Amino acid sequence: MEAIKTFFRTMYQNKQAFVGMLILIGFLLMATVGRMIVPLDLSTDFPNRFQLPSLAHPFGTDHVGNDLFQQIVHGSASVLFIGLLASFFTVTLGFFLGALAGFVGGAVDKIISLVAQILVTIPLFPIQLIIAVVFPIQSVITLAVVLACLTWGWLALNVRSTILSLKQRDFVLICRIMGLPKTHIIFKEIFPNITSWLAATFVLNTHGAIGVSVALMFLGMAPLDPVHWFVILSNATAQSVGGMNTAGLFNMFVPAFAFILLQMALVFFANGLDEALNPRLRAAKKVKNARKPQAEVTGGVKNGA
Repeated sequence: MEAIKTFFRTMYQNKQAFVGMLILIGFLLMATVGRMIVPLDLSTDFPNRFQLPSLAHPFGTDHVGNDLFQQIVHGSASVLFIGLLASFFTVTLGFFLGALAGFVGGAVDKIISLVAQILVTIPLFPIQLIIAVVFPIQSVITLAVVLACLTWGWLALNVRSTILSLKQRDFVLICRIMGLPKTHIIFKEIFPNITSWLAATFVLNTHGAIGVSVALMFLGMAPLDPVHWFVILSNATAQSVGGMNTAGLFNMFVPAFAFILLQMALVFFANGLDEALNPRLRAAKKVKNARKPQAEVTGGVKNGA
């Protein structure tokens, strides 16, 4: 309970991270509770097409008369689920392989490091596209696996270098002398030291996965969700007629703003997540803040002299 209080207190002190957290909570509630409260009706209603925002249609209607607010609410689940699931697979795979390479060493380290270095130097999207063709994507989970299978390289290399450094620390050497199993050392001793960094990486990796998933959808390599924000944006772009249709331009603004707001929230939240989960960073910040008044007093005395 105290850890939870400390987390929220630290996030609140970082205003940018706190705003990002509130926006993310809003999107998560929209993707879960909102879908149960707001009904979705995709039947055509041409007499009410291109309606501007009103009480009946808070975000207006699209080119076939469908309510944009309903589509944004229901599309949030697709956007968030794909991004979060793909990021989870990437972080899990990257941590496991990086920890294995850094802790075991030898031939295992050489093989994993070689594969990871290859992955970080080649264009990933064409290969993901080929995988999507060879292994047809029929579900969101398969899509998340395709997105994650080639993006773990840089994370594994970072985890490996971190573990090589931590292996020389006294607490790890003591565990080895005591004969504790490697799984205990990795998950009980080393993992807590990089949890905050992994969490921040998870958040930032989410938006990249969302972008690639949309590209695969438009190329026909993944199931197309009609209420996905980028699908709404694509339809609105086609209906704007090069900017001549002002109602179509507003339809473009709604999903674009939703995506920009989500991306901004992810970046803001990740900005304070490392500090909120890392007690060493919090301690260092307290020491720095405690020294500021003393430095100001000293500077004031010198200026007065």
